[in-house]
Amino acid sequence: MAHDEFSLIRQWTRRSDGQEGDGLTVGIGDDAAVFTPTPAMEVVACCDAMVETVHFLKETMRPSDIGYKAVISNISDVAAMGGLARYALVSIAVSPGWSADETSQIYDGIYAACEAYGVRLIGGDTVSAPDALHISVTVLGEVEQGRAIRRSRAQPGQAVFVTGHVGSSAAGLHLLLQQKNAGAPVPAEHLPLVEAHQRPAAQVAAGRLLLASGACGALNDVSDGLASELWEIAEASRVAIAIDAGLVPIREEVSSYAAQAGKDPLDWAFYGGEDYQLVGTAAADSVDALAEKFAAAGIPFTVIGRVEASAAKPSVCCARAGRKMPLPKAGFNHFGRRE
Repeated sequence: MAHDEFSLIRQWTRRSDGQEGDGLTVGIGDDAAVFTPTPAMEVVACCDAMVETVHFLKETMRPSDIGYKAVISNISDVAAMGGLARYALVSIAVSPGWSADETSQIYDGIYAACEAYGVRLIGGDTVSAPDALHISVTVLGEVEQGRAIRRSRAQPGQAVFVTGHVGSSAAGLHLLLQQKNAGAPVPAEHLPLVEAHQRPAAQVAAGRLLLASGACGALNDVSDGLASELWEIAEASRVAIAIDAGLVPIREEVSSYAAQAGKDPLDWAFYGGEDYQLVGTAAADSVDALAEKFAAAGIPFTVIGRVEASAAKPSVCCARAGRKMPLPKAGFNHFGRRE
């Protein structure tokens, strides 16, 4: 990508010019950005990285999808605290296999995600990389002082719930890889699965609803798979969690495709990840009221189990086909053993 670095950066980030105001004093174009938090709010900060071949492949993700998902994964983290994302900083290391036009498309996806969720891009860095493309996004958000929802606040007797559906992104990835190997287009009936993988949605409205309800105990976003997120809640809260596999919300399209592919859709739900739904706990006597509020907002809300007890040794178990078994602590793990 033999172009002038600074002219390319100006070209890719020009849509952020002149965005000062509404708390932003200095935006892109100076050494650093300057903003003022909203009164009575605390800053929520998170950062995620995506690396080519580890998190995405050119064969399954368009450049704009890569930029979009990189931002969404961070907005989802803020949503899991009950907060609102406000600003983003993006750093990209571009390898020789990526053209200036492809990198521009990555920024198209970044801006599309920011615009969809009211986030402003206020800075970052662009450098070269020798082997694969790396993209790191930091999102700065806000939540009411002292009210951030934590993983560590699950209590015995609370219900365990999940928003939306899980397993869709993993099903979409499986489908894309299968179609790539077969050299065939994705059938129209399976396009929603591709959309779920390439353009997931962050559950900001659900997070805000849960915060406003005051009924939520613990909360987590489903980035690494439902099993992994349940274990994070169990370990942070030091509790035992029991869920019913038959209650886990899986889209009909996922079940249909899994039957065709000879796969168990629950494997995608538990261990696939990147659904960016919210899983958490809530007071049992508040569940009906919460379900009504979610229904009014048009957001699926499903109770899948309960917090059973405080536990010196946290655990997660799953009832399936009349048997109650431990749910393995698995999901995507960068440093896990790879066969």
